[in-house]
Amino acid sequence: MEYNDLTKVIWDMTEAIVGNVVRKPAAKYIRYKYPVDGKPDWRITDNIVFLNLSERADPYSQQNDSIYQTEGGTVVRRRGRTRVWDVLFTAYGPESYEMVNKIRDDVFTEPIKAMLGKHAVFLIPDLPTCRQIPELYAGKWWNRWDLTLHFNEWYESPPEDVGHIESVELTGGAAR
Repeated sequence: MEYNDLTKVIWDMTEAIVGNVVRKPAAKYIRYKYPVDGKPDWRITDNIVFLNLSERADPYSQQNDSIYQTEGGTVVRRRGRTRVWDVLFTAYGPESYEMVNKIRDDVFTEPIKAMLGKHAVFLIPDLPTCRQIPELYAGKWWNRWDLTLHFNEWYESPPEDVGHIESVELTGGAAR
């Protein structure tokens, strides 16, 4: 899956969990991009969640699995591997703790696991803690809570035509 597609899957999951806490339209209050001018473009009383996805160095992601199949007179190599992701949820607002705590709890529910599983994304159930990290901006302390969850994603590289053998010449004699 492409990075933007994975981001959309995580966004959909987040909206399913905290969509009733943030104001509408949800796309304004659940984001994966910060404002470009470096200052908040929301009010201190708004509940908002930012998503940040980054690959994680993990021994599990170092294995590259390959299978070879014949197709149309040639050999095709299909490669797959597990990508391990850190997803940082940064929540601001009066209900920021409730939002990250709800995300932490609801990722274990069957509807969310099914939603992620359809896209070969699976939670690593290590249950990290929510962290309070208030931010000082314009002389005011903004309520902020962070949560980082970890996910495995099965990733498949595009198929590769590795060619085929036209002919083989065998030489040799019988040995006694």
